[in-house]
This record gives sequence, C-alpha cells and structure tokens, in this order.
Amino acid sequence: MRVIFVLCAHLLIWFSAFGQDLESVKSMVSDLTDSTMAGRGYVQSGGDVASTYIAAKFDSLSVETIQGKRFQPFSFNVNTFPTSITCITQTDTLVQGRDFIVQAGSGTTKGYYRAVNLDSTHFQMALDTVLGGRDVAVIKMEGINSADEVAHLFDFQNHQLHIRPVVLVQPGKTTWSVSPRTSQYATVEIDGRSLTDTIADILIDVVSEEITYEARNVLGKIAGESSDSCFVFTAHYDHLGMMGDAIFPGASDNASGVATMLDLSGYYAKNKPCYDIYFIAFAGEEAGLVGSKYFVDHPLIELSQVSFLINVDLMGSAAKGITLVNGKLYPDRMKRLAEINEEIEGVPRIKLRGKAANSDHYWFSERGVPSVFIYTEGNAKAYHDVNDTPDGLDWANYDGMFTLITEFINTWPSCQN
Repeated sequence: MRVIFVLCAHLLIWFSAFGQDLESVKSMVSDLTDSTMAGRGYVQSGGDVASTYIAAKFDSLSVETIQGKRFQPFSFNVNTFPTSITCITQTDTLVQGRDFIVQAGSGTTKGYYRAVNLDSTHFQMALDTVLGGRDVAVIKMEGINSADEVAHLFDFQNHQLHIRPVVLVQPGKTTWSVSPRTSQYATVEIDGRSLTDTIADILIDVVSEEITYEARNVLGKIAGESSDSCFVFTAHYDHLGMMGDAIFPGASDNASGVATMLDLSGYYAKNKPCYDIYFIAFAGEEAGLVGSKYFVDHPLIELSQVSFLINVDLMGSAAKGITLVNGKLYPDRMKRLAEINEEIEGVPRIKLRGKAANSDHYWFSERGVPSVFIYTEGNAKAYHDVNDTPDGLDWANYDGMFTLITEFINTWPSCQN
C-alpha cells in the first residue's frame, strides 16, 4: 500500500510541474531512485513499480502507445539475493553494499571459514592440496594487474567455486552487476579499506535465488507531420536492484537517462516533430541488453524507416561534454552535430567513439539502424554502487545538451524540405 501511495503522490506532483526544465528532471530522478523502487531491479517488484511510473508519465502527456501497446513483456533468468547477507571477520562486521558485495553469480553459502591469505604470486590450482574443507582462499587483489594474472585468477576462482567460496580483498571500492547464472558457492569482494586486520576467520551467510523474471519494455509514440520516416529515443530504466538489504539507486545509471528521455517526450508533445518519434524505456539492460535485443527481434516499428536512434544513458553531468558511441560511423551527421553545438554553445566538447556493445543502441546498430549512444562526461563519479544517488549529479550543461539533441532532430535535412 505504501508503494502505491508514494507512487501516486509522485505522479500528482509531476503532473502539475512537468515542463522542459531541469527541476522536473531532478524530480523524476528523485522519484526513480526512491526506496519504493528498490533499485529498479528484481526483488520487491522494483522493476514493475518503475515501469508503471514511466507508463503513467507517458499517459499524462498523451503520448500514444505503439500498435496499441504500452508495454512489451518478455522474460529472462537472473540471480537474486532476496534476504540479508552477512560477512563477519574476527574483528569486523561488514556492511552490505558499502564494505562488501557478493559477486552477482554467487550461490548460496553459509558457514565459518578459516582464511588462507594469498597474494598475486600464490593462487594456483595446486592449492587444493593445501585448502581443507573449511578453508577459504582470501586473495589480495592489489598487484593483480596483468592480463595473465587476471586470466589465472579467473581460472582459479572458477575452479574453487565448485568446492568452496572465494574472498577477494580489493584495494578500493567494489562494483556490482547482474548475472543470469549461479555458481555453487559465493565470491565475496571486500573493500580492503574497511578491514582493521588481516582476515583470519570469516563468517559468510548468503542466500541466492535464481528466478525467471517477467520484465517489460515501456513504449511511447508522438505523431509527427509525416510518417514516412521516424526517430527513436531510448533509455534503460532497470538498474541493479537490491543485494540483500543494500539498495543500488542508480541515479546516474540510468535514472538520469530515463528522466532525459521523458523530458524529450514532454518537449515533443508540445512541439510537433516533422516525423514520428518513438520513445522506448528498456528493461534488462544491466542483465546483458536483454530488453533491446527482444525489441529488435520482435520489432513494433519498421526498423528500416528509422532515420536515427539516440540512446541516452549516464546523463547527469556534462561538465566536460558528451561522448557518442558509434559517432565515428556517421561522419556527416556528426559534423552537423558539431556545427549545431558551436552555434548554440551547447556543451564544452563532443567526443566520438567507434562501435561498442555497451548499451541499448547496440542491437539496433547491428540491424543497420543508424544509432548512437550519448553519455555525459563530468562530475558524476559513482557507478554500480550504493553511492549512485541523486546528490551525486550536478546536471552541468543540461540545457545546452538538451537543446543540442532537439536541434539535431528538428533540423534534420529532410525536415527542411
């Protein structure tokens, strides 16, 4: 009931305040990172609450459905951690998400273990003759840098996880992810700065549950003057969800992109475009671009009619400018973008990259749809951790970036005929 109440309250505020302005964007990011969204993941219905929220935004703007559909459902396997996780050494009780994580593919693990501390020169398969049934390898990650060392560690870890858990002591922050698979035991990553002593004994209590998750992409359309062609804006709304009691809010990644996409939908609802514009909020990006792959395999628009697709992700600070993945594939279009940026003094720098399968533009690009992935470069530093909160975003140059994107679409050559 509290989830419904909070969601309705947020929507009422948004209905009365929405406009193409930064304060509305900030409000949406605050809503999307609220604890009721549970990190927009796979436990406590976080993804469902987020998709309902986005659909209500589209409805409030009279953004049309696509072929009568507001949602495109699909499913995939994902490993989850629905209950509290414990990691205690002989001197420290570690805090979930802050002091330690369990790797996303970790399996259920419960018990006390004796630590066998290793460094970059001492982990190897032969240690099976040293490690007993209640022993666990505690590997100091500092100094494990070369490709050979990383590959050796990967092989060692995979071998050990059939027998016992593995503990990795990182020299700095830990970074979480999503996995569709589950190993037999857990890998615990500890931020070494949280330890007061070398680990001698460790208690690990992890419950994992591999589930089939019912997800849904959220769909919208704004009709243009012509349907001969179209543009597409995309952003993934899912994030990492929860690891035990730890919530990963995902303000930068990617509440910021969803809010930007919704801001664009609000703009075009009031400023009719020359061609139809589609808006797609994807689920399952963090699990391996699953939602966008499903859409491309089951398209609800004619992909051959897409003039250009812009995917927005990590949009919270353009203090240093923006980067366009795939930008090098379209030199003429990027030249025009640079000219517009100079005219409007939009962002300090536009950096172009080549192809990369690092967000939801990828599968469209592989099907021949001209596509770029825009992300900002600036002062938003938190990534895939519990510190990715709204107060970490400064929204530098947001107005300039927004105008750059809309002018790029509004002045499309065929729109001028």
